[in-house]
Amino acid sequence: MQYGQIKHFTVFNAPIIKTGLFLVIACVLYAISLENYLLFRIIVNLFNVIIAYMVFIIVWKSKVISENRYLTFIGTALFFIAGLGFLRAFSYKEMGVFPEYGTNLPVQLWIVMRYLGSISFFVAPLLLAQVSGDEKRDEKASGNDQFAQEVFFIYAVITAVLLLLIFKYGNFPDCYVEGYGLTDFKIFSEYIISVLFICSVILLYRKKDRFEGYVYRILIAAIIASIFAEFALIYYTNTQETLNFIGQILNALSFYLIYIAIVETGFEKPCSLFFRELKFREEALRKETTFLKDDQGRIYRMLGVENGIPEPAIEKLQEQSLQDKTKHYKSFVQDIHGLIYFRLNEKRVPVSMDGAVEEITAYKKGDFISGKMKWVEIVVPEDRPLFIEAIKTVESSPNSSLELEYRIGRKDGEIRWVREIMQLIPGKSGTSEKFQGFIHDITQRKMAEETFSKVEEARIKEIHHRIKNNLQVISSLLSLQAEKLNDRKTFQSSEVLEAFRESQNRVVSMALIHEELYQGKDMETLEFSAYLRRLTGDLVKSYDLGNKDVSLKLELEPVYLGMDTAVPLGITVNELVSNALKHAFPAGKGGEIRISLFELKDSNKENGSSNVCKNERDSQFILTVADNGAGIPENLDFRNTCSLGLQLVNILVEQIDGCIELKRDSGTEFRIMFRKAEE
Repeated sequence: MQYGQIKHFTVFNAPIIKTGLFLVIACVLYAISLENYLLFRIIVNLFNVIIAYMVFIIVWKSKVISENRYLTFIGTALFFIAGLGFLRAFSYKEMGVFPEYGTNLPVQLWIVMRYLGSISFFVAPLLLAQVSGDEKRDEKASGNDQFAQEVFFIYAVITAVLLLLIFKYGNFPDCYVEGYGLTDFKIFSEYIISVLFICSVILLYRKKDRFEGYVYRILIAAIIASIFAEFALIYYTNTQETLNFIGQILNALSFYLIYIAIVETGFEKPCSLFFRELKFREEALRKETTFLKDDQGRIYRMLGVENGIPEPAIEKLQEQSLQDKTKHYKSFVQDIHGLIYFRLNEKRVPVSMDGAVEEITAYKKGDFISGKMKWVEIVVPEDRPLFIEAIKTVESSPNSSLELEYRIGRKDGEIRWVREIMQLIPGKSGTSEKFQGFIHDITQRKMAEETFSKVEEARIKEIHHRIKNNLQVISSLLSLQAEKLNDRKTFQSSEVLEAFRESQNRVVSMALIHEELYQGKDMETLEFSAYLRRLTGDLVKSYDLGNKDVSLKLELEPVYLGMDTAVPLGITVNELVSNALKHAFPAGKGGEIRISLFELKDSNKENGSSNVCKNERDSQFILTVADNGAGIPENLDFRNTCSLGLQLVNILVEQIDGCIELKRDSGTEFRIMFRKAEE
């Protein structure tokens, strides 16, 4: 409640504060006029000049985006009125700058200024009526720019002619005669000027909907102040009497109100001042229309127009929207380092390219627009097929967009990484342009990523190296302990030695994986076939086979597995091969151990399906460990056994979400179906 009260107080007291400030200034000026009336007149004249120039600067700088020709016209007129006012400040007889003209000169300049001002305020509302037609309401901003330049030229010619009439030819009527006072021409002119101001109020009232209410009221107040200033200055007989002072103050008030309406409001609420007409059109169109937009927020279709907007009008609106956005993008990319904005025609030839073209490619943008150099030619050969394929995808699918990172070769031979975002221009643009997008230089990012990747690779390699070393230490400790027990005759035939050896082999199987990862290029995946060759070879060497002739047959496809799959699967193979070496071949009898690994095809899944493996259809690979030895007894359930090795096999296969089955035909065959672990 307290906040609302403060806000209410601030809003309603701002005009009172400004009015009070002006009254204080008026009192100060009155005191100055009593002491030195010449100084008072110079101060008021320069005040008006400064205000007029500020209004002109704001209006002139905003002419490209402003659709309100009233403000453009008044602001341009004030520039020349200010110039005459500046000249008038030095035209007083007491200043001694123009001694031959006497008191008549400042009054003549005053009448010229007032004619220009009154005629400008009278004509300005008519310009609002002129642009209210259907065709000219959609005029481009560049049209208003040209309009401002034309107005400037016209006022320059008129001002020059009037100054020549006053200073060179002396044909301008006298307005003040020493010893007589104001001439009839001056008095009659003040009446005409007052009538013009009154008519301008009426015309402005009829066009008040083209202004913000606040701006409209202040403009009316400024014109009314000018009218009262004219009445005060009609019948004074001496330039230093009270009526002259009141007229000068009211004229200054008029300029001050124009300043508030245009300059102050233009800084604080520029959109409401210069885009009011555009806002009204947008609100009216939104009430009547449903807009369909693409994923970039651009309008490509309008539905439900109650009043039936003709198709040419829709196309014109879309074209203007695209052109406005193009200008916005162009100005936007100029200030961004390493960014190119482009538009291509249907043959993928650049229509426009803006931004850091030369910085990124070392070619001039004219080389691409003229067709002398094609963008695809600077794409490095290794990335070119991917780039061409992506372009074809965008062409064939209007709703798709190209987002691609690739390398280009600069003119000086340097290789740069870029990221391109491109899409079709939706709808009919009314031009030959079909594609648009951005190209961003990401070389620094790629270099940072590469540096980080190398650091991360070195870190992971170091981790694998240390784990491998630690596992080898454990393996060595187990080996030493086994040798120590082997020296004792009591333990030479004991199961303890076998347990030590099996544990040692399990540790070695894990150490080998970390060694392969450490030595390989890929830190995340392992070429499992190469690992199996080394693991099984070491296993055969670790067992004393005596006079057994056991051969090892490997049928392995290249398969890359992550550590989460490779470690459990490696220990599983270790257990199954170890069991075969220990139990499959009785003393003096040889045989063969066969290991195969390949990727499952759909036909293999159909032919090899069984009731044992429920998730076989989801499997990607099959690993087989078989031997032609004595085989496992029929009454032995390998899924429920006291053997530690087989218990580990079942646990580890379940851990990788695989399945295992046993065939007892002509020896022993374990088939393990599994898939890669999801990242």
